[in-house]
Amino acid sequence: MNPALALPMRFITKARSRTRTLSPDEIRAYLNSLYKSNIRRQFKLALHLILLTLVRKSELLFAKWVDVDLVTGEWQIPTENSKTGRPHVVYLSRQAAQLFRELKPLAGDSAWVLPSRSSQLKPFAHNALNQALGSMTFPMDPFTIHDLRRTGSTLLHEKGFRSDVVEKSLNHTTGGVRGVYNKAEYCDQRRAMLQFWADYVEALASERKVLMGRFGVA
Repeated sequence: MNPALALPMRFITKARSRTRTLSPDEIRAYLNSLYKSNIRRQFKLALHLILLTLVRKSELLFAKWVDVDLVTGEWQIPTENSKTGRPHVVYLSRQAAQLFRELKPLAGDSAWVLPSRSSQLKPFAHNALNQALGSMTFPMDPFTIHDLRRTGSTLLHEKGFRSDVVEKSLNHTTGGVRGVYNKAEYCDQRRAMLQFWADYVEALASERKVLMGRFGVA
């Protein structure tokens, strides 16, 4: 007899395709549900921050305050925390910088942006944000933390932003000949794009009218 048959259906997880993106209405519902939930404030801010910065979950979990400069609006992701094995700079929008400012007193004297509840010397556990997300109820189909990155990439491409700029912001590597020869960092374009994205998300969350035109630079 298959032991899985004895499990309640809610404990059986179906495989999800890697194509899930949130619509603008779902982004609004995500943030509204997030801030109305009972999870810890640090979890709320972290899950919001991932949406605004489009970083990988691990890149935020291992972030240290020494790498976050709120004056210049730059967050340095060192080589050891980067999936590409190369350092990466995240340009902070005004909204993302404000989330970091709120996280600072919550971190106390810890060197970590998101210190563990059990020890200020350790960051959040790897599955902590997944568990926080899984404890909430959202009025939409299931999604993962990684789907927030895919959502940002999809909508920014739809807005007309150059693929090179979007991919560089996501800290993706470009393959083939183009990847070998294109060493551009697109610093100014990335900073402007992430500020546009944060403004767009903020407008959705506050239910202000959001312009749906194409704003990218050709």
